[in-house]
Amino acid sequence: MDKDTLRTNLSKEHIHMQELLQSLVETTTDAISIRDMQGNILLINNAFEQIYGWTYEDLLNDPYCLVPDQLINETKEIFHPIKFSGKKISRYETIRMRKDGQIVHVSLSASPIRDTGGNMVGTSVIARDITDRKKTEEALRESEARYRVLVENTKDIISSYDVDMKKIFVSPSIDLHLGYTIEEYLQTDTFDIVHPDDAEIIVNLRQTISIHKKNVQIEIRLKHKNGSWVYLESRCVPILTEKGEIEKYLIVSRNITERKKSEEALRKSEEQYRFITENTVDFISVINQNGDVSYSSPSHLKRLGTDRIRFENIHPDDAPFVCERFSYMLKEKTPIICEYRFMLENDNWIYLESRGIPFFDIDGECRHFFNITRDITERKQTEDLLMRTEKLSVIGELAASIAHEIRNPLTSLKGFIQFLQPDISGNTVFTDVMLSELERINFIVSELLVLAKPQDLHVKPILLHSMLENVVMFLESEANLKSIKILKEFKVTSVAINCEENQLKQVFINIMKNSLDATSENGEISIQTKLLNDYEVLIRISDNGCGISKELLARLGEPFYTTKEKGTGLGLLVSNKIIKDHQGTINIKSEINKGTIVDITLPISI
Repeated sequence: MDKDTLRTNLSKEHIHMQELLQSLVETTTDAISIRDMQGNILLINNAFEQIYGWTYEDLLNDPYCLVPDQLINETKEIFHPIKFSGKKISRYETIRMRKDGQIVHVSLSASPIRDTGGNMVGTSVIARDITDRKKTEEALRESEARYRVLVENTKDIISSYDVDMKKIFVSPSIDLHLGYTIEEYLQTDTFDIVHPDDAEIIVNLRQTISIHKKNVQIEIRLKHKNGSWVYLESRCVPILTEKGEIEKYLIVSRNITERKKSEEALRKSEEQYRFITENTVDFISVINQNGDVSYSSPSHLKRLGTDRIRFENIHPDDAPFVCERFSYMLKEKTPIICEYRFMLENDNWIYLESRGIPFFDIDGECRHFFNITRDITERKQTEDLLMRTEKLSVIGELAASIAHEIRNPLTSLKGFIQFLQPDISGNTVFTDVMLSELERINFIVSELLVLAKPQDLHVKPILLHSMLENVVMFLESEANLKSIKILKEFKVTSVAINCEENQLKQVFINIMKNSLDATSENGEISIQTKLLNDYEVLIRISDNGCGISKELLARLGEPFYTTKEKGTGLGLLVSNKIIKDHQGTINIKSEINKGTIVDITLPISI
């Protein structure tokens, strides 16, 4: 190739290169400016005007129009080495002022321009707008400052760990809760201060987060510097890389030792109260605002046969009153008390006393009620016995005065009738009736005297079987008239009891006469004796007569109460008193159309 052709080709390449450089300058997003050695502006690109807003003409009039006044000297000093020493500036960050007055953060790179001879003929400056980055960095710094204040002043323990659970960072609050300085804590091995029973929780924590990469909350115990154990509630957050891999762990822990102690104290308290509730003989239940039972103590099932006090088991006569009282408690939130009869599974009635108590929480709201119920059957029986005793005492005092007043004229009447009986022999029927009725009156008076104030008993050892034989012999003729068999079954051979013989005979006669009256023809009356122990003997008198209903059975022994047409209602009352005076007991069981069983226990003479 000749020289002319080469020169032509080089000229074309030079022109092409100039076009490429011109295109690059105009299309780049960085602001490019070129100045001569005197600082006069020679060239700016389009990006320059877009970033700063200043035009080429503006820069010709004032080369430093985009430089804030306080930075003009600094800028001259920085660019001085470029003009006179040929040095370069790279990524120098500063600020410039737009034509509209706004501040722009820029990163400047400057270098000298040389001619073909190597002489400096000017300078070029490339500026990149970093305003958005600066704002982001400033926001990040502010955020870091806020979080640093939070971390350094929070009472929670904030810590970070690498993927191998080695400590990276811990907040100053570690000293407050565990007694370690930051340096001491970071130097300890994680598993050295974890409670041995909780070490597995840490292992499982890593596995769980590694698989699911989600937040996990745990409770662990860490050893305080003084050797005690501190309960922490920790929330572990995995910090992920852009690829979704775990980079480290951030753990926020709260000291819950006091809460744990309170929970443990509450648990022990609940256990104590539950033990009391589940072992008390009272029936304890919790009722909500709607009247529904949310808890019933086990004593319900043990004693009542049901898991709660059921309304349908309450006596029909008492149900309206109970309903009214509990409705009042639920509405007015006021304590109530009521007594009522309750039917057991065996159809027996017992007396219950219920106390309803509203329970108010800390806010003063009443959301629950306690119902404490007690079996007061024995108390009712005691009250009834006391009432009967008082009534018996009054009757005794009355009987003593009446008996003495009646016996005097009665003796005279009986004597005169017997005296006149030979003179009116033609009307013996009338005299016999009069004498019979006088004897009956005398008998009633005798029973009334027994009810008087206690008298000294003249007791002596009497053979029980001999006494019973005499009673049977006395009543045998009456039994034969009604074709009633009297069966004897004495399981003990010879038993003596200390007693007033005539009084005990009266008891046995009263009871057997009642059996004779209740038993129809061809019936049976059985007398049995059995040694209960070394100190007591049982005498059982039973029949297969008409029996007595439960309602009437409860009233037996009341003064002047009788089921017989010609009864006085005093026989059983007198019998009870006699047995009681002899330190014995009497118990009556009966069932309609099946018969009656009377059990008498008496102490044995030793």
